[in-house]
Amino acid sequence: DTKIFVSSKDMFAQHQARNSVFTTGPTAGYYHHHHVQNNNNNNKRKNCATTTTTRERRTMRMVNTTSASSSSSWADLQSKSESTETGLKMKEQAEQRKGGKAEPHVDNLLHLYSAKSEDDVRLTLYRDHAAWCPYCQKTLLMLLIKRVPFRVEKINMRSYGDKPKAFLDKVPNGLLPAIELDGELMTESLQIMARIEREFTGPEYKVMVPEQEFDRVNQLLGMERELFGAWCGFIFRPSMPFGVGGARGGFEATLDRIEQALGVTAGPWFLENQEHPSLVDLQFVSHVERMNASCVYWKGLNLRGNSRWKNIERWFQAFEEIPEYRATKSDYYTHVMNIPPQYGPGYEDNTAEVKEAMRIINGEGDSWRLPIQLNTNSLEPINACDVGKEEEARHEAAYKLISNSKNVARFACRGAGEAGRKQFQAPLADPYAVPNEKYVDSVDAWLRIVADAMLDGSAEPLQPSEPKKDKEIAKCLRYLRERVGVPRDMSYPAAMQFRAHLNWAIDQLD
Repeated sequence: DTKIFVSSKDMFAQHQARNSVFTTGPTAGYYHHHHVQNNNNNNKRKNCATTTTTRERRTMRMVNTTSASSSSSWADLQSKSESTETGLKMKEQAEQRKGGKAEPHVDNLLHLYSAKSEDDVRLTLYRDHAAWCPYCQKTLLMLLIKRVPFRVEKINMRSYGDKPKAFLDKVPNGLLPAIELDGELMTESLQIMARIEREFTGPEYKVMVPEQEFDRVNQLLGMERELFGAWCGFIFRPSMPFGVGGARGGFEATLDRIEQALGVTAGPWFLENQEHPSLVDLQFVSHVERMNASCVYWKGLNLRGNSRWKNIERWFQAFEEIPEYRATKSDYYTHVMNIPPQYGPGYEDNTAEVKEAMRIINGEGDSWRLPIQLNTNSLEPINACDVGKEEEARHEAAYKLISNSKNVARFACRGAGEAGRKQFQAPLADPYAVPNEKYVDSVDAWLRIVADAMLDGSAEPLQPSEPKKDKEIAKCLRYLRERVGVPRDMSYPAAMQFRAHLNWAIDQLD
């Protein structure tokens, strides 16, 4: 549901998805490592015979969760969150964001770069709220990597919400992405990217299309369209019997040609002597990212770490080293939920590989269960720079939850409420749903327990006891869990921690 992370006023009155549910405005940031300090640990160890352990305290709170007094207040949790290195960095980035100077992040609405003030910004990018649109992603990456000053306005896609009249007055067909450059409106991502390259020249801007490479650029852009067509034929049509030839063979053969094209350069990129991605790389990456998710989910074909396509893997890993790309990158679950509303249903093969991939990506079994330990060899590989940073991921998720806790609790209560009067193509989108207000306080209390557990890492398996079962509260937490989107709400590692901690709470309720 792309409306999950919005302000209270927008969510329940105007139903416009302006902000993330996990923020009180356009606030968020990157995360860094921190070990929470506790000056009382030694004293607690000395008095262990009479001191309640963390696990025992957590168990008691889980047993008695019928009132908000059973866990820390949101104010206490906010103070605790901001005392971590991750929380402190995210708070600092929120302040930097106001002045257009923050690190790359999907919450940023202003990027000044070489501009002295917002008055000097010539370009506005209209992109989708949920960060689903591959064409918006590549356009955003073009601006970020080229370092063009720009502002952002987020607009709903038709598959998950209504578009505001003000935007339709400017762009009657409602297409995204769109830019407004010196008062001139443009749509169509590749044309926009080409225009940006022509318009913003000079030493402060990175060159995205070297003039001496024009012929190769055009050749490669044609190959990208061939790959896109082969992917559509592979994913959105039933497979041939026994998986031989047909659309699968055509898709794999096209990937082989891409593999060869990447092999002729010394570096990881499509163009020679490039220290950063070119327009060609950006044109490819947004759909290759979606191919990684969809091929393994519906067809059991894992493109990541595949020895047949080593150059493609090297190319994708090079992207994952770039902060601008990591800020826009989604996860497999978000992709497989948002691809059908945009392209149509994927046709799954009846194989053991597909069943296992679906189990993992859908969060079934132990997939979204603690402890979460992601690595570069997982079915969905984690960025190499994030390996071993489970604590930072927990703290990022906690910060985002705490920063707009009231709205998150009310949103979750849609799970026990009424469906909206107007429905959209995306199955998890219900922007006009009505939350069940009677459960807000109880859901709020459980979310505080979850936030506390993510901050101190105390979500240990509980002793069998007497936590009150409440299937309606569990339903609300499931509703929230299924609608955590990447990168809209938080990073992939943080989302996995949040989903798993919600499951930890759900297990006590149902």
